[in-house]
Amino acid sequence: MKIVYSSTSEQEQEIGKLVSYFYSSIFPKYFHFDEILHFQEIGVLQVEKNCFTYCGTLKEAYQVMTCLQVIQFILEKKEKQSPFPLDKQSAALFMRNISLLNDTGIFFPFFLDNFTSLKCKENEIALTMNCEPANQYLI
Repeated sequence: MKIVYSSTSEQEQEIGKLVSYFYSSIFPKYFHFDEILHFQEIGVLQVEKNCFTYCGTLKEAYQVMTCLQVIQFILEKKEKQSPFPLDKQSAALFMRNISLLNDTGIFFPFFLDNFTSLKCKENEIALTMNCEPANQYLI
């Protein structure tokens, strides 16, 4: 018999925040709006409730959060030094975290080559983001 600790609701919320950050801030820089909608349809970065590989344990929640944060950091680092390629260590770390995500049942079908060139500028990203309206009144 093995005792495991369940993830907390705060950890699950943090995973949700990281996933929404990818959809609202990172993906719009590299992909068009239609592609991002397709990612949502096929379940990119979505935790499947009936998936047996992600059990929602404390260890897995920390692993998923860490992988998402490392991937986010590497992509933002790459964006800042855009004319220069990433070093081999960062590229290997990126691939390792993608592999860990996929092993836990979080679908992330990308490689570093998918994030080579920026498709949208900062001011265009705000126009393509999925935002909920502040109110329902038309002015």
